[in-house]
Amino acid sequence: MVLVEELSDVPTSHGEDDDVSSYDDDDDDSLTPSMVFDQIMGPTVMLASHEQQRSLRRMSRTYRDNGFFGYMCLTCDMTVHKECAESSPEINHPSHQRHPLTLFKHGPLLASADDKCRLCGEKLGKLVYHCSICDFSLDLYCARNPLELVVHYPKGHEHIVTLMPRLIRFTCNACGLESDRSPYVCPQCDFMIHEDCIYLPRVISIIRHRHRISRTYFLGSGDWTCRVCRRRVDGRYGAYCCYICPDYAAHSKCATRNDVWDGRELEDEPEENDECEEPFWVVSDGVINHFSHRDHHLRLEDGLTNIHGEHTRCRACVRPVYSNSFYSCMHCDDFVLHETCANLPRKQRYVLHNHQLTLYHDDGIVMDFPSTRGVFLCSACDRLCSGFRYECCNIKLDVRCGSISEPFFYECHPHPLFQTSIGSKICVVCKQESVYVLSCMDCDFVLDFKCATLPNRVRYKYDRKPLSLCYDGDKDMTGSYWCEICEGEMDQKVMFYTCESHGSTIHIHCVLGDFRYVKPRLQFEFNGKKWKVALNGINRPICYKCGFRCKGPFVAVRVGYDNGVVCSLSCLWKGDTFEFVRRID
Repeated sequence: MVLVEELSDVPTSHGEDDDVSSYDDDDDDSLTPSMVFDQIMGPTVMLASHEQQRSLRRMSRTYRDNGFFGYMCLTCDMTVHKECAESSPEINHPSHQRHPLTLFKHGPLLASADDKCRLCGEKLGKLVYHCSICDFSLDLYCARNPLELVVHYPKGHEHIVTLMPRLIRFTCNACGLESDRSPYVCPQCDFMIHEDCIYLPRVISIIRHRHRISRTYFLGSGDWTCRVCRRRVDGRYGAYCCYICPDYAAHSKCATRNDVWDGRELEDEPEENDECEEPFWVVSDGVINHFSHRDHHLRLEDGLTNIHGEHTRCRACVRPVYSNSFYSCMHCDDFVLHETCANLPRKQRYVLHNHQLTLYHDDGIVMDFPSTRGVFLCSACDRLCSGFRYECCNIKLDVRCGSISEPFFYECHPHPLFQTSIGSKICVVCKQESVYVLSCMDCDFVLDFKCATLPNRVRYKYDRKPLSLCYDGDKDMTGSYWCEICEGEMDQKVMFYTCESHGSTIHIHCVLGDFRYVKPRLQFEFNGKKWKVALNGINRPICYKCGFRCKGPFVAVRVGYDNGVVCSLSCLWKGDTFEFVRRID
């Protein structure tokens, strides 16, 4: 049986290069308007499952959906992929051999008790293969790609396992998760397993543990906790464990997540040397040679006596040095490293990526966009940064985000935090949604990386005492608080900086701004234009993008333009136009 019936008399190729047929002007008299339309628009087909047997016209190249050509109904605007429209209206499927399956349009006419594919459990799409006698439905993918009825894969199970394509609730012996359909079973072992769990790798290396871990179908009794999602592991079912660390375990699904495992099966593979080069070598007592500054030696200093030295910045983290111990170049005036930053490892495992990250210094940064030079956007916190960064594949992290490890202890929360899951959550501190978050296993506290890496204490203007982070979202507070910089009212459920001795309160954005982590006086390119970061003046210049006075401590100044000042990263993104309604707040 065939699904489609060609309604056009004009032969038409289905190749990508033949979507629009050409014809000779001298032969116009031999072509009818309908034939010309068919040559331009493509062939017409009849979709048996479509309501009232309406015809579908092949879509032109500009209407492709994710790279697939398809057909469109000119009456109801229904669109169907070419492969779907040309599916057979009736098939005999190996997973349901008792009756043939008929192609239906999923909707009210298909009154199915189960709205999911019988094999994969995914929600059914517009077109469904269905047996009305058995109430058995398959999506088009499973219909075209039938599962094997029997599987003999000794690495997955020592015996042959057989597909049971029916609704039955079971717990997979490999991953410990419950399911409600189509397991592979081994009756002699009382063994049931998901189809994709059959092929789980036996030995892998994950970014969350320094040793290789191995798959087992039985952990045994004990109080097991998954070291990825931090939830309980049922020892009666399968998981991954470490034979060197007897208390280490991870759920099968957690250990093989894309952000945890690099996809390599390591059984019979030799162990790799995980050691990396040290960040510096010691020249003498208090003198080192750092990999980022090989030409000169660095000397350890006790800290600055001038606490207002905003321009004295660490080359790695771009934070002010203040009174922290630091290394300074014995020949260059502007090369400074915090002692802690000088000890950052050259390579390290990280909770957000399935490979080791490599530390790069700040020379010749070319990140994210070809027209962006000298700065980069941190993948975890979305800040504009200069300085050192950890990098691998498509992830780029400043050293603040790149130094976060588990468990993470946050001053404003009593419990440890972990990076446990994939997917966005709302940060309880800033109330913004983020993909990269740290979660508490004891309560509902969620913290994004931008808030997690805020400095605990900052200095504002010439105050002798620093401002401290304050989060009172879980307390009842009375009275109103106002920001000393923008004079706006403070939201007491959002974190802010305060000095308890003076009673002053300031918004985080007002005291830090968007250019805090770009070195002052640094010139960089952004979208083909040159900028430099400068301290905000006492008079607070007006941003030529938004028209408001700049609030933060730093601004970006357009090189070679008078009054070309922007106040924030969002304004830096905006197209260059000097037309705005000038407002003064």
